[in-house]
Amino acid sequence: MVIKTPEDPFVYYHLVEEELDTQPALERQRPPSIDYVFEVTNFSRREIQRLYRAFKELWPNGTVVLEQFQALYASIFPKGNANDYAELVFRNMDQARIGSVTFLDFITNYSKISKGPLDERLDWIFNLYDTNRSGYLAYNEIFHAVKSMYQMVDASLKPAVLATICRQHVKDVFKNLNIATGGRITKEEFIQRCRDNPGIMNSLELFGSFHNGLLSL
Repeated sequence: MVIKTPEDPFVYYHLVEEELDTQPALERQRPPSIDYVFEVTNFSRREIQRLYRAFKELWPNGTVVLEQFQALYASIFPKGNANDYAELVFRNMDQARIGSVTFLDFITNYSKISKGPLDERLDWIFNLYDTNRSGYLAYNEIFHAVKSMYQMVDASLKPAVLATICRQHVKDVFKNLNIATGGRITKEEFIQRCRDNPGIMNSLELFGSFHNGLLSL
């Protein structure tokens, strides 16, 4: 007969009754139903199925750890060093702090940054930068994020040149966000000032484009 297995709710498998009692315990992560994913993301059912197939092809057991996630970003940005940036994204997805990301973690976060409303995207980006979860962004956190993005695009930059570029970039960010030198900014202030500044929004469009390669996997 045909039954829908709990291990893989997006596809059907043909199983005979006598096999049901002899199946070994599976270590794979059990994903939620497609209806649930549809309700909590901005993706269509067809997009969910396509992303799920890509996720399972990359990580058959249904979860991904940091090193595997870094390898994915390395394949998308072969001319750069994406390890630091990939770690920022991974930590932002791994809200439970268990060292692995499930399909649900992946697709809900991906939905926010690729298809979410503006405030939801800005909230996600703030959390990406706020590595110590303090609720504030300070110079060192923004510098680290900016540096990781430059490294991801071009690994050939010499350290001194990279540092100079990043310092100027962060200086411009602080100016655009109206942050005093040595100061910090809250999430609410960050979201409001990004909304009000077209220059920052143009940068965010570039930021969002970093993730488009995932849909072509």
